[in-house]
Amino acid sequence: LNMALMACHAPELVREFLTLGSAILLKSKTPPVLRELMILRVGSLTEAKYELHHHLNIAKRTGVDDKLIKAATTTDRDYDIDINPDALTVFRIADETVSNGAISEDLAKAATTLFGNEITVELILICGYYFMVSQYLKSLDIDLDTN
Repeated sequence: LNMALMACHAPELVREFLTLGSAILLKSKTPPVLRELMILRVGSLTEAKYELHHHLNIAKRTGVDDKLIKAATTTDRDYDIDINPDALTVFRIADETVSNGAISEDLAKAATTLFGNEITVELILICGYYFMVSQYLKSLDIDLDTN
C-alpha cells in the first residue's frame, strides 16, 4: 500500500503505527459495522479520499447497508431520523472529536449506556487513530493505490 510505503520513511514508528491499525481491524470487540461506520465518517469529515476509497469496499464486505454508508459519508449533520441509535452515536462521536478534539461528557455517558465501557473506549480510539491516519494521508498527499 502507498500508505505503508510512505510510512517506511519513519522506520522507528511504522511498526507500531501499523500494529495499532491491525489491532483495530482484527482484535477489537467493536462490531465491524460500527467500526467501518466510524472510519467512513472520519474519512468523510476529513476529506481523506484514500481512506474512503479503501474502507467503502471494506464496509460493503462487512455488511454495512447503502443507507448507512450514505449517512456516514455525508459532510452535514442532518442525519436521517430512521438511522439506528448505534450508528447515530458513532457519527456523533466522530463529529465531536473531529470538530472539538474530544467528545462531550453527555455523549460519553450516552455511548457508555448504549455500548458499555469497552466498546465506547474502542470507538474513541478508532476515531482518533483514523483521524490521525487521515491527516497523515492528506499531509503527504498519498495517492490511491493503483492495484
